[in-house]
Amino acid sequence: MLVNELNTKESSGLLSAVDRMREILHNEKITLPEIIVVGDQSVGKSSVLEAISGIQLPRAQNICTRCPLELRMKSTANIEYAIIRNSKRSEDAAETLNDMNEISNAVTRLTKEIAGEGTNVSSTPIYLTVYKRHMPYDLTLIDLPGITRNPLPGQPKDIHAQILNLINKYIEPVTAVVLHVIPASVDFATSESMKLAKEFDPQCLRQLIAVSKIDKYDKGIAEKLLGRGPGAMQLKLGCIAVLNRNQDEIDENISFEEMKKREADFFLKHHEAFQYLPDEFKGIDQLVKKLAIIQQDRIRSTLPQVIEELRKQIREKTLELKNIPIPMTSEQDCWMKFQSMINAFRESIRTKVNGDYDILTRINTITNSNQISAKSIDSKMLSSCKTSENSMDTMLGDDRLAYHIYRFQRKFQDELMKSFSDFFSSDYYKLVLQAIDDGAGVSLPNFPSYQIIERLFHGELQRIPRTCFALIARISEYLKESLLRIFHQTFDIQYIRLVEQLKDVIIKQIDLAADRATERIQEILDMEYRIFTINNLYPDKVNEMKERLIKKDKEQQGEAPPPPITMTAAAPLIMQIDSIQKTDLKKLLKPIPGSKSEALISKVDDSTSTVKPEILTAASPATPMMVPSSHKLTFYESLAAVDIQITLESYCLVVRKRIIDTISQICYHQFITKCALVIDQALTIACPSSDLLRFMKEPTEQTSRRDNLVRTIKAYEDALRLGQGYL
Repeated sequence: MLVNELNTKESSGLLSAVDRMREILHNEKITLPEIIVVGDQSVGKSSVLEAISGIQLPRAQNICTRCPLELRMKSTANIEYAIIRNSKRSEDAAETLNDMNEISNAVTRLTKEIAGEGTNVSSTPIYLTVYKRHMPYDLTLIDLPGITRNPLPGQPKDIHAQILNLINKYIEPVTAVVLHVIPASVDFATSESMKLAKEFDPQCLRQLIAVSKIDKYDKGIAEKLLGRGPGAMQLKLGCIAVLNRNQDEIDENISFEEMKKREADFFLKHHEAFQYLPDEFKGIDQLVKKLAIIQQDRIRSTLPQVIEELRKQIREKTLELKNIPIPMTSEQDCWMKFQSMINAFRESIRTKVNGDYDILTRINTITNSNQISAKSIDSKMLSSCKTSENSMDTMLGDDRLAYHIYRFQRKFQDELMKSFSDFFSSDYYKLVLQAIDDGAGVSLPNFPSYQIIERLFHGELQRIPRTCFALIARISEYLKESLLRIFHQTFDIQYIRLVEQLKDVIIKQIDLAADRATERIQEILDMEYRIFTINNLYPDKVNEMKERLIKKDKEQQGEAPPPPITMTAAAPLIMQIDSIQKTDLKKLLKPIPGSKSEALISKVDDSTSTVKPEILTAASPATPMMVPSSHKLTFYESLAAVDIQITLESYCLVVRKRIIDTISQICYHQFITKCALVIDQALTIACPSSDLLRFMKEPTEQTSRRDNLVRTIKAYEDALRLGQGYL
């Protein structure tokens, strides 16, 4: 039986190991099997502990236990002595007491060191190990401050809450057994300590009651101890009645051995009240035996789980410690670490610029695409502007630099193509006619003035800058987001000061690249105001379009040329075209099917055509002009208008190609070649080696975290070594 094993050397060693493990793990989350003594103030808790241990403990009129007291009772065949210390001291600083009568004073002295003078409480424990002869069993109890409801002078107003929080901390773990000290005359179920215990142990499987002040019992006490009747509780661990020393017996210094005899005589004397109560429910010796059995049973049943939890915690804490970067202690260490991060940052950018995307990037891309597809179903009704913003958002989190730079360039190409007018539209034809009419007297009727073409082309140029600078803004925004994300992936965030310093450098370098690109592109746009090209594409395109018109003319041979077109007076910016035999003009100028010029002729009708003012805004003077009614637009001037359209279409084709390629190259060169691919150099210059130690100094919080982890791991390993020997 377990009771026969309580006094074996193995059981004693196991209890000592668990006591030591508990002490080592006091500040950690792992709890060990323990017996907690709780109760209200002045219920005889100290008297019960004295009877169990056979030593005198501090007594006070009000609160006497002001911090946890871990009382370890050991049997010895040699000299009796005690060892006492608080948890803030090392074992080497423990005090040895050869006089047992000094224990009370020593506990009081350490209590004052921990909790101060007065009546405040503390959670810092005192460890008291007592070696006594004739100790029936080795036993460890943890005595907690008694529950007090009304603060005493000098105590904080929330003293009651402080004590309850302390009790809850000890009784909550499933490894804890709770010994409640409750007077015989009190309803067990309404005891405040029992109410607390029920919150963590609703079925009261870990609860045991030491019924104190049994000499004050009420009628039916035996039934109450058995868990029946009013005020009783049905407990798995049961109740045991004990007789306390009263104040007179304390004053007379009645020994604990004498009290055991008086206790036995009490139960005999009150035979009628306790005659049907089994002996295991009566007396301090039965309580000690019960506690010893419970203690050994709890240790043997829970120690394997404790050992396994220790192993698990050691693995987790060790991994957590490894993830904390090694602290930098020298300038050379800082420089080497800094260069390794810089190299990783540089290579990551290079691979993404070269299109060498890792598998994680591809997974993120697929995930983002799926999310975007799901969102696009609900976004069909959004405006084109909103759609553009959403398309930019889809790139967030996507570091495929080469891919997205190309996408930006293609988008720029599409937008630039759309920014030019449709030169063969009917509206633009009217615009050209107005320009020719404005230039009457400046050039020959059949030969358009260079100023007309220049004026119309400059109107086209005015719409280009916005598209060009939008490309710069897109690339700049995307590059900042991507490079900063790559930066955070390659730089340890623990160096917070260094990270913040370099983030500013990255943003500044991208802004400088944007400024250079803006300046360079503005210069290109300024140069475009001079109409010039030596590209053979221009004459080839002009000849191609004219050949089409000649071909159409030959197909219509035999038809008389249309008569002159008469320009009549109109309101400002309003022009009327005489419709006499206009059908002949349409036949002459009819373009090749499918060409842009088809829209010009097909949209000209026999009614009066009106040139809208807003169409002329970009290319005509702001001052309204009147076309003299006497002036007639000749057939040759109409042909000149077509020549101007052909010239503008051909030349703008050259300009579009030139601008698209040149500006795309400028942006790539400034943002990628001269920024992203060499940004590591700017980071290196921004942090000279002399400043690195200051920037990379480990934060105080991280140092504290590392020290705590090291201390915790050592505690777990020490406790594990102690416990493994008894599995």
